Amino acid sequence: MAPSASVAPMMNRQRDCERGAAAVEFALILIPLLVLLLGIIEFGYVFNQQLTVTNAAREGARVLAITKDSGEATAAAASAASTLGGTPTISVVQVCPTSGSGGDAEVALSLPMTTLTGIESLVPGFPSITLTGRGVTPCGG
Repeated sequence: MAPSASVAPMMNRQRDCERGAAAVEFALILIPLLVLLLGIIEFGYVFNQQLTVTNAAREGARVLAITKDSGEATAAAASAASTLGGTPTISVVQVCPTSGSGGDAEVALSLPMTTLTGIESLVPGFPSITLTGRGVTPCGG
């Protein structure tokens, strides 16, 4: 049933008053959703970088335990860390004894992290992130 002639202008007036409401509601919801989405992306990126740092340190320790050569261990760790977003600092903490077995080979790796969004430069006082990884492997005979 069609609205009467006196009701139709009132319905049009009500629609005109609510015309921008959807745009305003969308704008209010869009900002928190974007912040949440960027936070999820940043967390995933940092988590991936941390796994790479840890695996590179572990690879360096494995090579150190086999070869007992700090240079080869550093090169292996650097090769495993080649996909990182920056240049890591690699240090050999403990070397296997040259004769016999026993002890552990230990390699440490650290990487100053930069985020994808650059939030550390936008927000004053935002803490700098340094990822660290440690690989320890028992020395063989």
